Amino acid sequence: MNKLFVIGLITTIILTACKDEINIPEYDSYVDSNGPSFEIIYPSIDTTIIGKDSINFEIICKDDYEIDSFFFEIQPADFSSELFTYKTAVNDSIYIFNLSYPLPTNDSTRYEAYVKAVDVVGNSNNEVYFFTTK
Repeated sequence: MNKLFVIGLITTIILTACKDEINIPEYDSYVDSNGPSFEIIYPSIDTTIIGKDSINFEIICKDDYEIDSFFFEIQPADFSSELFTYKTAVNDSIYIFNLSYPLPTNDSTRYEAYVKAVDVVGNSNNEVYFFTTK
């Protein structure tokens, strides 16, 4: 009986000491369950921009761990010009998106902007918003 106890104790010590080598998971490790968040600085949601020939977008994207990729698309809501798409790899917890977008027309136009971010474990967040130019 004593031998069985000693063998069990030695086995437990070996497994605990070699957990990384034999891939025993750690259950107290951090689990990223939150998707990235956005702060749309400019142009703000449902705003009207008057007298500009380009728009300087500024969007701040944050994640509590790490952002893998960031997507941005813009197109007039009436599809009068082509879809503009931007995609980049981030690999950081904060990404500041700055883009100067030349307006295809001086006519009053409503635009649809799509923003999406994905973190390194696959959590994602997206937002669609509109603004108008005159």
